[in-house]
Amino acid sequence: MLNHYTYGALPVLKSYQQALAHWEKTIPIRGDVNGTKPAGRRDQKWLAIYIRDTDKAVCVGSTWHKGQGRAMLEYHPDGRVVIGMQISASCRERIQRIAGLHIQRKYNEDWVLATAYVDGEEVVGHYPLQLKHNSPRKAAFIISENKSATYLNPVPTYKHTINRQEKAKLTKQYKPFMDYVEAMSKLSADETVHTEWSKESRDNPRLPMLDHNARKELGLSVHSLKWSSEGPAEFIKLVDSGDTESWYKAMVWLSAGHWRILLSDAKLDVIHMLYGQHRDELFTKERVDAGKCIYDRYARYFR
Repeated sequence: MLNHYTYGALPVLKSYQQALAHWEKTIPIRGDVNGTKPAGRRDQKWLAIYIRDTDKAVCVGSTWHKGQGRAMLEYHPDGRVVIGMQISASCRERIQRIAGLHIQRKYNEDWVLATAYVDGEEVVGHYPLQLKHNSPRKAAFIISENKSATYLNPVPTYKHTINRQEKAKLTKQYKPFMDYVEAMSKLSADETVHTEWSKESRDNPRLPMLDHNARKELGLSVHSLKWSSEGPAEFIKLVDSGDTESWYKAMVWLSAGHWRILLSDAKLDVIHMLYGQHRDELFTKERVDAGKCIYDRYARYFR
């Protein structure tokens, strides 16, 4: 959360003309070799206001994103105000102060209160921004002084429901592997270890684990499955092969990045990867009325 001084030092800029005028009157930081003009406090020169050479847009954003063609806020000569990148909690506060856009974090999504034209009808409500890291999508608005902002490229809101029959088939298909992981966990449990986690060690055993070099010899990635973009697909291939050697590799890979992961946590990771890899068969997508902020418990598999 921004303190009062930081929040109050940010300018109110709702149009290209206001942003350009603020850039022109802002004095560069003395001694800065790049001539950086701060957007707010002068001791926070990482948040700058500058004119982008490619499209002459007035940008407000961090100096380290300056050469990437993306900024927190972009004011274009045609009147568009664009949120050009994935935002954090502090960015939401800065955007609300500078551009007057009301953004809330609900259900693990950023929702903006705005007016949008959906199917030819003007609807005021909450719309998802859906800005992701390294994604080309940007959210564009027309901001007026006396009425709510107009969202120019809103994303249709959907809710996913799970197909129970397909879920039962998937559970039955992968039950042998889950039984194998549980059996191996119980076999590797060390009953002689009595620590603050001893209850979990007996009642909910941990998976066996290999060190960095041993995983490398098996041809496994040294990174955790959760942080690997292609890992879940490779993991499911190992499980689908059905042979014991592949199952052992898959089980050991589950513990990568952990100190002997709990069996319950490993089962949950497997379920998430299965759902993600079989999402087209498992889930049905339904359109939700425009302007409604909804909770989609399965949205994580479609981000």
